[in-house]
Amino acid sequence: QKAIYYFLVKHAKADLELDKVTELTEEMVIAIKEHAGIEGMIIDVDETLRKNSKEIPQCNQEWLEMVAKHLKIVILSNGLDKDMKTYFEGLGIKYIPLAFKPGPFGFSKACKSMGLNPKNVVMVGDHIVDDVFGAKINGLKSIEVNDVKDDER
Repeated sequence: QKAIYYFLVKHAKADLELDKVTELTEEMVIAIKEHAGIEGMIIDVDETLRKNSKEIPQCNQEWLEMVAKHLKIVILSNGLDKDMKTYFEGLGIKYIPLAFKPGPFGFSKACKSMGLNPKNVVMVGDHIVDDVFGAKINGLKSIEVNDVKDDER
């Protein structure tokens, strides 16, 4: 298993790498929509939108609202957090827990819930295997986020 993970880390490359989600500006979101045909975004929660299962920082909440003005959004997580489910549903954003990333179950469910073909969806996440490789093998574009900072509150 370590050899497979090492191979994936070396060979699975995201289409775009960012230090944090807020580096994906409104202008960039509009550009990927207009020029790459992206109509939807699947977003990971832990270590992408929030750190160490804490609250989502205000700047990331504002970023989500900005993205939602331009793209359909689904939250896809291998975990299960009822508070996050309630939070996202309050924003009108679908939350899919226990996604079994990088397998096809969660990615397929997310794309279907948005009514989109995977080629028109981008995955935003921090994990090279679950998020980036998962996106690639399921026909999505990917954006790798290196970390979410505690001081982004």
